[in-house]
Amino acid sequence: MSIKRSSKSSGTSARKPAAPPGVRHVDVIAPRQMAPGDLYRGWLCKNKSCGLLIAIVPPSGSKPVSSGSDDQLVVIKCPHCGDENLYRWSAHSEHPYAQKSPGS
Repeated sequence: MSIKRSSKSSGTSARKPAAPPGVRHVDVIAPRQMAPGDLYRGWLCKNKSCGLLIAIVPPSGSKPVSSGSDDQLVVIKCPHCGDENLYRWSAHSEHPYAQKSPGS
């Protein structure tokens, strides 16, 4: 004997949101606002053809931007190549800004 089940949905979605709850967006500095050779906090782009600095907009208050967990993920779109990727908050550090050469 087989069990008969309704073909109607129970009304709740089995799908989870696309982004995990620990993901947040971060504002970045536009390349035209950075000076070559100056140090900025941020990440290097994961796109191998780009690899340029993605700098974080400094906080307006006296406290640095922090999260409850240092291992939080941030979604960042590179202002140079437009590649969007996930970066670990704990992996950002100070990097000197270098402009991409016009020939490449």
